[in-house]
Amino acid sequence: MIAKLALGAADDYSEDQRALDDAVGRYLQGEYPAPAAREMLAGDADPEASPHWRAFADMGLSGLGLPASAGGMDGGLAELCVVMERFGRHLVIEPYDASAVLCGQLLARLPQGERTRALLAGIAQGAAPVLAHAEPDSDWPLDAPGAMAATAEPQGGGWRLNGVKRRVPYGAGARQLLVTARDAEGMAVFLVEAGNAGLRREGAPGLDGRPYADIVLTDCQVDAAARLGLAGEALEQAADAARVALCAEALGAMQALLEATRDHVSARRQFGQPLGRFQAVQHRLVDMLLALEQARSLTWLAAAADASDARRRARLASAAKAGCAQAARYIGQQSIQLHGGMGMTDELPVGHYVKRLLAIEHTLGDARYHLNRYQRLATA
Repeated sequence: MIAKLALGAADDYSEDQRALDDAVGRYLQGEYPAPAAREMLAGDADPEASPHWRAFADMGLSGLGLPASAGGMDGGLAELCVVMERFGRHLVIEPYDASAVLCGQLLARLPQGERTRALLAGIAQGAAPVLAHAEPDSDWPLDAPGAMAATAEPQGGGWRLNGVKRRVPYGAGARQLLVTARDAEGMAVFLVEAGNAGLRREGAPGLDGRPYADIVLTDCQVDAAARLGLAGEALEQAADAARVALCAEALGAMQALLEATRDHVSARRQFGQPLGRFQAVQHRLVDMLLALEQARSLTWLAAAADASDARRRARLASAAKAGCAQAARYIGQQSIQLHGGMGMTDELPVGHYVKRLLAIEHTLGDARYHLNRYQRLATA
């Protein structure tokens, strides 16, 4: 019975959110290339050189979630999720999640010194700094105090950074890096410019079409003002906002997969009738829809959580991240199988969506990490 419905996307947006979604959707529909038509980005691609990134800034999307004092629009997490869900439907590869959302939310929560305010204003105008935090022995060093983290030592009125960061999106081409390193007070955030001596970046194309880089800091010198503040709660809360936004992106990708699969089984014929007429196929579509709607409920519950209650938002963010990872794997696998051998080719968008969903699963903690984190937060 459910399969006979349109299986259309749920629309619980407010009037302003719907207008935002329509504006972003019109641009992407008219200007953004389909996955099969894109050229593979070089490992050192500069995100700010993308004409689409400039268009996003001109539309006000770069500063959507930033405070008005920094030139932003004071949008909430729900508005960021509206944009991210639309980006997921069109497989946008620009680092909106890693830069405008994660770095923007982090900088907004750090002490508002002159350098931090300048960085926030830059993001609102189209700058694209990225965060270098994951390390060879830990994806999230804040949870691993015994890990061999990057270090920062005072030297000559500034700081000397040493360490290795890995899997940084657009890390080899970004013009500015926010690097976490431990000093005498704890894990702190440092600004490192691209041309800094002692900075070595090795970029390569990633599974999802984005370039990623490993970064090596060897006696990398920065001035005293480059220390922006302690990471701590600021980084954890910013990461939770980015996790929910990534879940919204996954919703858009899963919705696109569901629609592509529905259209395929409606058009593909076997034994004289469309595949969609077979009850077994209808049941699979229904199961995909149920998985998507459960993930959607978790995501929007987390997006609506009160930002002042950091522990509850963190718990809901982990629930959404774990739930979306499980739903994405199921929907991705079913989409490929129902498309048959064609589902494995790059000519169809199915494989591109599945690869992006896999990348989202392993960004800012995978399903296992967030199930364990949810349990810790729920029983603390």
